[in-house]
Amino acid sequence: MSRRQVAVIPLAKCEICQGQGVIQGIFHVMECAGCNGAGLIDQATCEALSHAAMVQQLRVRLNRANRQIEQQREQLGRADLLPITGAAADYQGNNKKGAGGAHLTGD
Repeated sequence: MSRRQVAVIPLAKCEICQGQGVIQGIFHVMECAGCNGAGLIDQATCEALSHAAMVQQLRVRLNRANRQIEQQREQLGRADLLPITGAAADYQGNNKKGAGGAHLTGD
């Protein structure tokens, strides 16, 4: 399966709904017509994107953010700065649950 490149469209916050995607009507909350309920519009044309195009743009941004998070995790791992998680975290630091505020692991 070949990968096709998706052009990233610069997005801006919708001025009508202030990026909320909804506006307050007289009796109920309605989907914003200015941005099709997305809260974001095309920055260049100031028009709403179709639902399919918005999903595609958000997916591209999410994938990019996930790649950046993974790169930062790798950098922290190489520098031995990753936070300790899981059962090992119970043995780090002082939980002040022992006698006189000492560390108690429950073993």
